Amino acid sequence: MGRIIDAALAAGTVFGAQYLGREISPAEDGSTRRWYHHLNKPEFSPPAPVYAVVWTLLDGLLAWSGYRLLRAERSCARTAALWLWAICVAGVAGFPFAVFRKRRLDAGLAICIGLVVTSGASIWTAKKADPAAAKLQIPFFVWLTFAVFVQEEVWRRN
Repeated sequence: MGRIIDAALAAGTVFGAQYLGREISPAEDGSTRRWYHHLNKPEFSPPAPVYAVVWTLLDGLLAWSGYRLLRAERSCARTAALWLWAICVAGVAGFPFAVFRKRRLDAGLAICIGLVVTSGASIWTAKKADPAAAKLQIPFFVWLTFAVFVQEEVWRRN
């Protein structure tokens, strides 16, 4: 594929997943906001504006990583890395559905744990296809690891 098509595909996938996650979860609904506001969250849980900034950066890095993987030489490692990358992107959309629409804190924790494992595998596999693409996914992995601790505390306390 061409560079523009690859860039549009990678960015469209990541930002499309974020859009889908917002559309399928009632995070903006008043009752959902009240429910989430009243959850007992740990002191180290970041304030809402931090999430917006962090996820914007992470989405950009994920899109750039996906673009680099699409541009990498075709190989089994590249194919596996793209599949793992896509599963990570899908998980990003699944989390708000589980937590905000279904109000399943346990499912949110399971998704976070699954994303850490999948993200680690994605980095490991991408390293074989394009080391720079793998490095672009490290902040996502670090954030997800932190998110597991936050989500575990939210689940445990509520």
